[in-house]
Amino acid sequence: MNNKTIRVLLVDDDEDDYFLTREYFNDLVNWKFDITWCSTFKLAQEHIRQHKYDLYLFDYLLGENTGIDLIELACQFECEEPIILLTGKGDTKIAVEALRLGAADYLIKSELDAEKLERSIRYALERTSVMKALKHSERRYRRIFEESNDFLFICDLSGSIIDLNTSASAFTGFSEEELKRKTILEVIEDSQFDVLWRNIEDQPIHDYEVKVLTKDGDRKYCLFSASVEIDEGSPYIQGRLHDMTARKQSEKERLFSEKMAVTNRLVRMLAHEVRNPLTNVNLSAEQLEMELVDDDQKFYTQIIKRNCNRINDLITQLLQPSNTLDVNLVESPIHAVLVDAIGAALDRVQLKRIQIVNEFADDDLIIPLDPVSLQMAFLNLITNAIEAMEEDRGILRISTRFLGDGIQVIFEDNGSGIAEEHIERIFEPYFTGKDNGMGIGLSTTMSIIHAHHGKIDVQSSLGTGTTFTIHFQPPK
Repeated sequence: MNNKTIRVLLVDDDEDDYFLTREYFNDLVNWKFDITWCSTFKLAQEHIRQHKYDLYLFDYLLGENTGIDLIELACQFECEEPIILLTGKGDTKIAVEALRLGAADYLIKSELDAEKLERSIRYALERTSVMKALKHSERRYRRIFEESNDFLFICDLSGSIIDLNTSASAFTGFSEEELKRKTILEVIEDSQFDVLWRNIEDQPIHDYEVKVLTKDGDRKYCLFSASVEIDEGSPYIQGRLHDMTARKQSEKERLFSEKMAVTNRLVRMLAHEVRNPLTNVNLSAEQLEMELVDDDQKFYTQIIKRNCNRINDLITQLLQPSNTLDVNLVESPIHAVLVDAIGAALDRVQLKRIQIVNEFADDDLIIPLDPVSLQMAFLNLITNAIEAMEEDRGILRISTRFLGDGIQVIFEDNGSGIAEEHIERIFEPYFTGKDNGMGIGLSTTMSIIHAHHGKIDVQSSLGTGTTFTIHFQPPK
């Protein structure tokens, strides 16, 4: 600071005191000062508002007002430069109040000299420089904290949330107050997480994949990182939840598309190679049947023809997933498609005495859709649910709702559930857990949903049931 001219605002309504204080400043030969004198509170107020000074000296007695009033005013104007209060002898309470309000130091006028003034100025400038750096650093990191799209938090060792950023509410759907009444362990859904959390003091957690349960009941795939920090001897945990739901879904869709492309090419090739000789077999059987007179012999040709037709039907079913992208999307009500799908499954529902509960949104949901293919997708989900539920005890809830700028359709059953090792594979073509299944229903369903600009997610628990959630987003 010695090479810089320090701009000083000296506020004192006594001109003699001003000249005396100025002399003390002049005695500080290693410093450069540019001193502006204000003799009234009102004039000082205008100067403080301009924020053009490096140091302020306020006399306590300023007519009807005081230096304390001036300090409060400087705080209102967000003045960050150091303030030194000049007090009378024995005004300790006033000095303490000035320091509490933000003054850097105080000087007793009757004991003032050049040495004390220099020491006070040096202390005030150095202290304020440190405090300004801390404030700027805090503002900078607070801004990063608040503007991050990640769920950032600080909690105690038990997991109780102490502080969090605004993204946490958008991330989970819970308000800040609701989250502060929770622990991190209540937000995260992971059977192994408790073990990691108990050892966090010895081993920080870095990018551990977890699921976060939102207020709406949705689950988000996240990367969790946290570590223990120490502040004045008190340990706390700071952590981050990074949403990777979209990326994980995108990767899943990409892998699914690649598998579908390879599978479709293989199936089309096999279908072509099988159907050519199959046609020859069928035609030969028909020709042979025309030449036979004995009905007992025709019995065998009929077996050949029936099985040729069966093989042909199986090939048609195998080719079905590759034909689902040819849809014509027209703005239509989705509830009508759901009602038609439920009606198509009515025989199965009645035979197993399954209860279907419709919880549709009050307003009909209009989206671009192809009624025929989307009904097929819904019917596949309804049929799977019926087959998974026990007779007389099954309940299938079908609900719709608005979600942001899109909509959700949810199929929730209380059936046998899906094994955890099968969850990641159920949408793969020709993968099935059924004894007599072909494994094309859910892969076809996913293809249809994708063709409707939608995404499908599944949550299941063995012995409890399965929930399929379809998200439809309007095309951009």
